[in-house]
Amino acid sequence: MGYEQWWTALEGLIAELRKKQLAIPPEVMTYLRSAKTMISVYNADPSRLETVSTIEDYLLNVESRIMNIAREKLGESFEERWIRTMEKARREESPKTESASSKFILRHPRDQHWVRVMPSDDILKRDVERLADEAGVKSRTQQDGYILVYGSEDKVKDFVKKMAETCRRTRKN
Repeated sequence: MGYEQWWTALEGLIAELRKKQLAIPPEVMTYLRSAKTMISVYNADPSRLETVSTIEDYLLNVESRIMNIAREKLGESFEERWIRTMEKARREESPKTESASSKFILRHPRDQHWVRVMPSDDILKRDVERLADEAGVKSRTQQDGYILVYGSEDKVKDFVKKMAETCRRTRKN
């Protein structure tokens, strides 16, 4: 399933709704950011199948909320157009992502693996930093708000597992 494509389609719908001066509830934006974070976690370690259900829960929640807004404020034809867009995005295969160590990131050794995490209401910046310390990897906040977590491949995978467990526990509470 194309989680990144689905996320991008939802982001596009939200942008279009905002252009039409419609208010988007803050919790919808929180779910969208959380979905993006979990997609990054999934891309770093696709073997964690529970991450998939978390991503789908976030994306479905965002989609249902904004589609209701679209139907109520802009009519059924607008909603139908976006339903087709969402269906197409969900069917698309995610592009093969490059190995975490193959992309260029400034100021960390080339032989390190890395993952970027966007803090959200579900996983706070201090939690990401604490989990990074526990996993024995380094973390650094970037200008765009993401936290770059990097270290050896095994330690980054350990960090991703701990992140997934923490997100799962947070969602249950």
